[in-house]
Amino acid sequence: MVRVLAVNNYPTTERFERLRKSLAENGAEVTSTDRAGTEASRFNEFDGVALSGAPDMMSEQSTQRKFRAEVDAIRDAQVPVLGVCFGHQLMAHAFGSVVVKNKEHVLRFVKTTALVRDPLFSGLPRDMMLLESREEVVQALPASFRLLARSETSPIAAMKHDRRPLYGVQFHPERFTPDNSAGNRIIRNFVKLLR
Repeated sequence: MVRVLAVNNYPTTERFERLRKSLAENGAEVTSTDRAGTEASRFNEFDGVALSGAPDMMSEQSTQRKFRAEVDAIRDAQVPVLGVCFGHQLMAHAFGSVVVKNKEHVLRFVKTTALVRDPLFSGLPRDMMLLESREEVVQALPASFRLLARSETSPIAAMKHDRRPLYGVQFHPERFTPDNSAGNRIIRNFVKLLR
């Protein structure tokens, strides 16, 4: 069984529990930590890392300071990392991109289109309905990353580093429903990448 470190960036565990449970149900042995347990050496003890969302605004300098250790760990990690929503924004920031306020607060399933074939989207149609819950977006693709998907509301809905298995997704794959289950398949595909 693959070992995944799941990082809780929320102030409580309720919303994080969906991500932890989805990883476990898709074949991962999950260890949970909060941002205090984030350094590259800790990340590298596992087969992979998943970074949760958060209510914090990455566009604010106080948030950038608060999550500096996690940003450094993302940059220096030698194992696959999946950044979810705020985790995606942390990853973009780690590699020099800017996170900005969006014109609208999004909280709904949106049509998301995979632009390239990638193992993260294996077995899924080109167009999927995935849940976005956010107030900010990554302004531009970081250097050395390629665009994997865009949505109706996010020009950078998914990205991947060119040379390293670092994935960022603006949506919440752990928040799926029986009618919109693509997110669960994405989590399963990430866990498969770690074998």
